[in-house]
Amino acid sequence: MKVDRIFIENYGPIEKFDIRPAAFELIFGSNEAGKTAIVEILNYVLFKRTIKELRYKKPHAMLVEIEDRGKTHKLPSKKIVLELPVGDISNLLYVQASEASIYGSRGEASFWDGMKSMLSRVGKGISFTKLDEQIFEAVGLQPKREIWKREKQEQIDKDSRRKAALEDYLKRIGEIEEQEAELADLIEKNKALKKALGDMENYKKYLTYEELSNLYKRFRETRTELQEYERYKREYLAEWQKLQAERKVRLDARAHLEEKKREVDDLEKELTALRAKEKMAAERELKSYRGMPEQGGKEVSFAFAVGLLLGAVALFVASFFVRIPLAIAAPFLAVAVLVFFYTVYRRKRTKKWLMDTDMLLRKAQEVFHDMKGLAELPDRLGKLKQDIITRETLLQEKNRDVARFSRENSLAEVDEKMSVLRYKTGLAEISDLENKIAKKARIEEALTRLNAGISQRLHETEDKKWERLISSMKTAKPETEPDLELEMDIKKQKDGLQERMDKLTRSIQLFRNVEQARVDVANDRDAFIEYAKLNKRLSENQLEKEAALAARKILLSMSSELDEFIEDILSGEDGLSYYFKFVTERYGQVTVKNRDFVVTDASGKSYEVEELSSGARDQLLLCFRIVALRKIYPDGAFLILDDAFIFADWQRRRRLAHLMKNFIDQGNQVVYLTSDDHTRDLFADCGAHITTLE
Repeated sequence: MKVDRIFIENYGPIEKFDIRPAAFELIFGSNEAGKTAIVEILNYVLFKRTIKELRYKKPHAMLVEIEDRGKTHKLPSKKIVLELPVGDISNLLYVQASEASIYGSRGEASFWDGMKSMLSRVGKGISFTKLDEQIFEAVGLQPKREIWKREKQEQIDKDSRRKAALEDYLKRIGEIEEQEAELADLIEKNKALKKALGDMENYKKYLTYEELSNLYKRFRETRTELQEYERYKREYLAEWQKLQAERKVRLDARAHLEEKKREVDDLEKELTALRAKEKMAAERELKSYRGMPEQGGKEVSFAFAVGLLLGAVALFVASFFVRIPLAIAAPFLAVAVLVFFYTVYRRKRTKKWLMDTDMLLRKAQEVFHDMKGLAELPDRLGKLKQDIITRETLLQEKNRDVARFSRENSLAEVDEKMSVLRYKTGLAEISDLENKIAKKARIEEALTRLNAGISQRLHETEDKKWERLISSMKTAKPETEPDLELEMDIKKQKDGLQERMDKLTRSIQLFRNVEQARVDVANDRDAFIEYAKLNKRLSENQLEKEAALAARKILLSMSSELDEFIEDILSGEDGLSYYFKFVTERYGQVTVKNRDFVVTDASGKSYEVEELSSGARDQLLLCFRIVALRKIYPDGAFLILDDAFIFADWQRRRRLAHLMKNFIDQGNQVVYLTSDDHTRDLFADCGAHITTLE
């Protein structure tokens, strides 16, 4: 709930004021600039203040637009377009410079009762207990015992005795012998009026008979029409709906079966391809690969072997010419020859292995196209075997699923049952049956209304007796139709005659002289009037007592509910204690003791509300409003403040401004009016939109 627009024209110092307030709006103006005039108009339009409270009488034009739940309401309006709080409860949405006066004189009502007063619209300074006492005092009850006070009980006893005496007098009044001629004349006139009323009564009976006959005719036609719909039963509809659901399940199972079959086909294709690879690997004897052949030690290079042989030959030849022992040269030559021939053998063997492995690699790449080297071959062959086993296992599971779904996927039984329902109802589709049952329900409802109307008129619930009863009421249509509009006038005239006749009759029957003197009444009429007054007074006393007790019960319930509401908003991350501590930085917790607020400072010392400064009380009440508005208006509300921070010190005033910014961020709106430069600057720092009055 937000204020969308404020428009005022020709009111006090304001010639024309037209703004669309932002979510965080500050209206700044010096004294006599019109700030007070704006506040008066807002109070008058929004909270139904009286025109007498306006300082400058009624403005030439005024308009406040309120947006609430996506709709815009223009106020004031002759029609009730938006329920806004009035009286003291409106102070939740409006805060003036100091709220100290809202709770009355010190001691008249506690701070607790003042807040409950604001929420319950009881009024300023009137607690529930005080209101309960005033109600009991007004009717004469004892507040603590719920019985009459002594003076009240004595008056009730006196009235009861007087009522009993008058009642006895009215029963025993005797005859008088006067005014017999007048009484006889009145009797004749009364007969004529009675005949006229009788003719009217017969005419009404005729009209009643005609109306009942038509109703009974419609009843029989409706009942006959209902018989045509007897075949359309709700159990058929329920069974049909169940069969449709089952058919859908089986259709879904059929679709699932087709999907399983496709999966089986895909697996069979994959398995065929894997087995073909396995066959190719077997044909190419890929499993014969054993890796690099074992080496007998460190391999000697061919160049080294040739060099060693040439050196040995040279040494051997030199031994014939120089003093080199042949015993050394000959073995060395033999070793060099052996090394040379062993190196040649190893080179041929390695060359053959390389040719064989190259051949095997080409065969392996025919099977595994992306294989880079024979080192991958064992893993590839193992993975191929594992893939075949995995897909064979998965194929068996899929085949079992296909077999199971094939057994469960029969629609014939469901379709046969639906055919039986179509035969029973004569309808092709379930929507037709739904329409028929809906029509049947409307016919049954119409038949029930006709049944109730006729049975109530005839005072008979058995419809088999209606025709006989209506026939017994048959009345001939009168030759002339009397004017029924004159019936009330004739009745009044007849009642007047009857009243006079009754008076004359009582005068004859009552022992005027004896009974009137004994009972101390002037005449019979006075006795009746006094008796009626006494009876009314005694009844009113009882009603007053019952009303007072009922009011006590309601007040106790309201007090309990408001206690729970206020206690609910004291604590928590967004509770009253949290906000009050944020503003004051001194008081850490707000609790309730003896039905009043108690605040605790950082040292643990507790203070009752009356011990706080007026500024701290105002700040506590403002924090209470913030939390209460979030509870009462969870979708957001507006708050109008008229220099509400004027009595706060600079530090608390800054924190109060940030508190308002947090309130805005939670989806609410604040409109603050001030003439203070410092407050304006604080709000500007918090991002408020500033509107300056010229």
